[in-house]
Amino acid sequence: MMELTLELREESGLQWVLERLSPMSPFGRAAARALRWYAPGEEAALETELDNVALALEFWNAAGTLSPEPESCCCGAPRLDPASLKDMAAILRGVTRCLPLFHDIRGSLDRDPENPFDLVELFEIKHFLVTLEQLTVAYAKLPSFQDLTFVPMDESLNLLDPDGRRLPAFSVSETYHPDLGPLRAEKAALERSIRAANEEEKAALLDQRHRLTVQEDLLELEVRRTLTRRLMDRKADFLANMEALGRMDLFLAKAKLAKRYRCVRPVLSGGSALSLQGLRHPQVAEELASRGEDFTPLDLNLAAGCTVITGANMGGKTVSLRSTVLSLLLCQCGFFVFANFASLPLFHEAALILADTGPGSGGLSSFGREVHLLDRLLDRTRGQRFFLALDEFARGTNPQEGAALARALVQYLGTLDCVALMTTHYDGVSDVAGAHYQVAGLVREIHGDEGDDPRSRIARRMDYRLMSAPPGAPCPRDALRVCRLLDLEPALMELFQADL
Repeated sequence: MMELTLELREESGLQWVLERLSPMSPFGRAAARALRWYAPGEEAALETELDNVALALEFWNAAGTLSPEPESCCCGAPRLDPASLKDMAAILRGVTRCLPLFHDIRGSLDRDPENPFDLVELFEIKHFLVTLEQLTVAYAKLPSFQDLTFVPMDESLNLLDPDGRRLPAFSVSETYHPDLGPLRAEKAALERSIRAANEEEKAALLDQRHRLTVQEDLLELEVRRTLTRRLMDRKADFLANMEALGRMDLFLAKAKLAKRYRCVRPVLSGGSALSLQGLRHPQVAEELASRGEDFTPLDLNLAAGCTVITGANMGGKTVSLRSTVLSLLLCQCGFFVFANFASLPLFHEAALILADTGPGSGGLSSFGREVHLLDRLLDRTRGQRFFLALDEFARGTNPQEGAALARALVQYLGTLDCVALMTTHYDGVSDVAGAHYQVAGLVREIHGDEGDDPRSRIARRMDYRLMSAPPGAPCPRDALRVCRLLDLEPALMELFQADL
């Protein structure tokens, strides 16, 4: 089972995406924390998940929640019948109004049935059931999500709401026990007598009230025990409905995220080829936008074996890796993808090994850490299809050995059931790769901005597009220009240039 570690989530940008997911109920938030990974062989289940997200997106579009006009989402799902759109906004509000009202009662249900619920717990359970009834009534008016059903809980709700008022408040009604009514009437009469009695009479009356209170408490305890046993008999149904609520909430949250960022439904390719057009990394795009800069969408076509990316420093090679891995993670967790088009196969595992990042591995150097992580991945994916992205692999050792190891790894990955993407500055690595991309690089000539921020000066001149390159094409030599644009010490620049 693929593990979405915190390191992988943070390095790929998945954590950033999840933090912008907005499930409305505790069950939706729990579902978002335990995302399902759809592995090879589970394509049908993933298509069902994506169908449900597409339907939820149709709901948001029809309701006009996030934009004034419904937009095409490229989701591939059938449009809703126009006749069903008339009251869609009100119906959807009926569902989304209920979701935030739910309290997480799973802790109360985790008990011995002989251990009675207290009054607060019975209130919470009744509140859950009343809200569930309201939600299911609204949901019944919407087109149904696939494989999502709610178990009827009328019997349990009527048990806690014998007068049928459907109010969330709870008390031990006199209808629960034949002795409660007479005892409470006697107690109420006694209270009136206490208020009218003088000080000498009150002591005896108060003692009598104490005895009646003890009897009432015992009767209420008996009632709570009976209610607990009967409710706990339906524990499986409670849990099934909580799971259904979580799934529904997650469908709606995934769809709202897809609409907000104009994501596309991925096409499951069924083989090992991977195609991404107009690929974006939302976290990087947002950071660039905050500086008044634009993200350059990427186009990538990857086949089995290892594809190599070369290019200038600060040319966005690492972003290409992160964007690709993020797309795979999102797809295989049932999300739409940050791209204009995405055709993706399913992998048993996807890994991202970035240079000089992470907590290390038992005191190893950055090179040792890379080798350690690679070895663990190759060991646990034997006989499985996996995706691997490597950033500047083996740059932490001497260049001759590093280049040889990088070439060997590219060749070895070509013998496995995998798709890999590697960035490198080593010459000769692309000679043995299945395909080669090169960042267009520092191709723009701009004058008159010498006093501007060096990072902005580089960004203006950099073309971040990935261009198909022939095998063996030499790695770009842009270090000198980058250093010059970063205003490196002139005396050092002279020595650098003289030594080239």
